[in-house]
Amino acid sequence: MKQQPFVRLKLTSVDALLLFLVVVWGGNFSLVKVAIEEIPPFGFNALRLIIASAVLVPLVFIAGFQPPARDDWPRLIKLGLFGHCAYQLFFIAGLARTSPVNSALILGCLPVAVLLLNAVDAQREPVGWLQWIGVAVSCVGVYLVVALGSGFDRASVWGDLATVVSLWCWAWYTIDARALLTRYSPLQVTTYSMVVGTVCFLPFGVNDLIRLDWSGVSLWAWVSVSGSAVLAIAIAYLIWNTAVQRLGSARTSIYSNLVPVAAMVVAATWLHEPIGWSRASGAAFILLGLTLTRTE
Repeated sequence: MKQQPFVRLKLTSVDALLLFLVVVWGGNFSLVKVAIEEIPPFGFNALRLIIASAVLVPLVFIAGFQPPARDDWPRLIKLGLFGHCAYQLFFIAGLARTSPVNSALILGCLPVAVLLLNAVDAQREPVGWLQWIGVAVSCVGVYLVVALGSGFDRASVWGDLATVVSLWCWAWYTIDARALLTRYSPLQVTTYSMVVGTVCFLPFGVNDLIRLDWSGVSLWAWVSVSGSAVLAIAIAYLIWNTAVQRLGSARTSIYSNLVPVAAMVVAATWLHEPIGWSRASGAAFILLGLTLTRTE
C-alpha cells in the first residue's frame, strides 16, 4: 500500500485572489501616503469609502438584493463600526504620522491577533500546530523585512500606536464576519457593513472636505483616491471576506504577512529602493511561513 504523505500543500483559486490582494495592499501604503499630502487624511478616506460603497451597492442589486434579517443587523452594524469606520479611522491617522513600512509591519502581524482571538473564542476555528509554526516563522520574516531593513522612527510612535489599534479592529472584523458569511454572500456582507461604516466615518471627514481647495487637487490625487477606493477597499474587502468564508480567518490572515514584502518590491521597482540581505531573508521566511499555514 502506498504511504500517504504526512502533510500536503493545498492552494486554491482563492489563494490566487489573495495574492492579488497582497500586491494591491502592498502598493496602497505608498499611494495613500503620497495622496494625503494633497487631500487631508480623513477627507481622503471619506472619499474612498463613498466611492467604494458606490461601486458595491449596484453590484448587490445586480446579483439579487437580499435584505438582512432583523436579528443580523446588530452584527452588521458592529462589522461596519469596527471593520470600516474604526479600522479606517485609525489606519489613516496612523499612516499620516508614521512611515508606510512601519504601518505595513504592524498590520503584517494580523495573523497573531487573529489566532489569539480564535484561541479565546468559544466557537473558534481549529488551529493546527503547523499554522502556529507558520505564523511564528512569518513574523520573524516581517521583522527582518521591515524592522531591520528599514528601521523604526521613534518620532512616529503615536502613528504606530494608532496602527496597532487598527490592527485589532481588523482582526475582530475578520473573526466576527464568519457567522454572517454562513448566511450571506461575501458581496452582501461586504456591502452592507461598508455602507454602515461609510455613514459612521463621514462625520470625521466632512470638515476636511469642506475646507479642501478642490481646484488645487491634482489629477494624480484623483486617480489615487479612485484607484485606492476601488482596488484597496471595494475589491480587496470582497476578496478578503470570500477567503474568510472559504478558507477560514486564520489561513486568510496569514496573507497579511506578505504585504510588507509586496510593499518592498513595489518600492524597489518604482522608487529604486535597494533590497538588502535582511529584506531578502525576511521575504524567504514569510514565504516559508505561508507555505506551512497552507498545509494539511
